[in-house]
Amino acid sequence: MDDTRNLLPIFESYGLFRPLKTIYPFTLQLLFTVALEITAIVFAIRHPDENSKCREYFIIIYMHVGLWFFSLIVDQVVRIHHYQLRMSGYLEFYKKTQVHHRLPLYVISLWNAVILFIQVLMQHFYSDNFADKCIKSGLLSPISYIAALITIETCVIAGVNINYIVRVREFNTTQPPPDVQKEEWNACSSHEQFAQGEIGYRPPGDKIYDLIEKQADLIRHLKDHNAQLAEKLMVLNAQLQAQKGRRITNQQDNAVATI
Repeated sequence: MDDTRNLLPIFESYGLFRPLKTIYPFTLQLLFTVALEITAIVFAIRHPDENSKCREYFIIIYMHVGLWFFSLIVDQVVRIHHYQLRMSGYLEFYKKTQVHHRLPLYVISLWNAVILFIQVLMQHFYSDNFADKCIKSGLLSPISYIAALITIETCVIAGVNINYIVRVREFNTTQPPPDVQKEEWNACSSHEQFAQGEIGYRPPGDKIYDLIEKQADLIRHLKDHNAQLAEKLMVLNAQLQAQKGRRITNQQDNAVATI
């Protein structure tokens, strides 16, 4: 029997297309980053303000910490949606966007480390008169440094998020079928792919590597999907046993009442 026929019951268990609902979290993250950038630029233009005692510098740091916590929440939410995407059979799109949806948190975490390093240097060299140096340094003030860093960070986050949003919007618009239902993916499980009668060394540029990679993704997906179906089966079996127990109890109660 063809292996593809054995996989048909699993393929048929997939429902209708479910759009990937990660555009809004990435859009909010982008807006948060742009708001932080605008705030940093406004503070840098207004600098120096002798009455503030470099309060703007710490406000920017607090906002960046808030951006990191918000990005952590976005990352966890997006991970859940991408896991559901992989379980739905969209293995190729999952791999294409695997780096994109994780990169913003990594970038913001890196910038947190850089800002912390700069803050340590400031406190080390200007521990006694940090406020005076912050006000009188002009373009070389800590506010200017941190505003420049956040500008670079905003450019990176904007590029990554916009690229990701465009890809997800195109994916939701086209509504492609799951990869495991496509012919080129079903062919990965067929022995005919290897029944070519070829003997000898294959060059590195051959498509065999792509075929093996698709097979590995397909096996991993079917394994996870099989585990998910097994959990559903256990729940249904438990519900059936509970219904049988209640039915038997009701019959015994009726028999006792009759006697």
